Amino acid sequence: MILNYFLQQVENEYRGKNKVMFCRHGTMDSDHDRACHSSVHMSLVVNAHKRTSARACRDSNDNPNRDDRFTTKFVYESRVTIDKARVTVGQSKYGERGIVWITGGEFKGPSLKGKVLSGGGDWQLGRPDSSKELDAKYALKTDDGYIILVQNKAIISPKPTKENPKNRYAKSVLSFEAPIGSPYEWMNKAIFLGTVDRAKDYDKDPAVIIRVWRVL
Repeated sequence: MILNYFLQQVENEYRGKNKVMFCRHGTMDSDHDRACHSSVHMSLVVNAHKRTSARACRDSNDNPNRDDRFTTKFVYESRVTIDKARVTVGQSKYGERGIVWITGGEFKGPSLKGKVLSGGGDWQLGRPDSSKELDAKYALKTDDGYIILVQNKAIISPKPTKENPKNRYAKSVLSFEAPIGSPYEWMNKAIFLGTVDRAKDYDKDPAVIIRVWRVL
């Protein structure tokens, strides 16, 4: 009905401007009339589709509860080397406690790169549901000499699939402390999300791969 309405409006306008006779019963006065009517109809269909698509996109962007509400930007990927000899604290009132010491590494991204300093650690909590909570604290040194403190809190949880029985959920939230007035001060003013994966050569050279995104 809406398309017929628009077709009628355009038909009336076209008649008024060009004095072309349209037939409502399927016949036209000439081949030229039929071609014009077909062209108008096609134009209306295309324009109606464009308006519908634009309206749907606008309505989607206006929905505050949409799944793609957040936009992220990649910050860096790091290889953090660790001491494979995990310090086991034992069963605590919260669960099984342990510490993995950080021995070094490197990181690189579009706007920063440098080394992971040794001396940090990953404080781990083994939960009764077979998940682990990680709380890693360490420092980065950029290639231009700035020190940035990192706290990375992660959840590691088994999520096996038929294709990969060892698959797991491993996501984190990071916070940074960068020097005021440095080129990295912006890292103090944002939320960061990350992934945690074992390096492919973990057995030979124990390390984890941390990838970080900034929430815009």
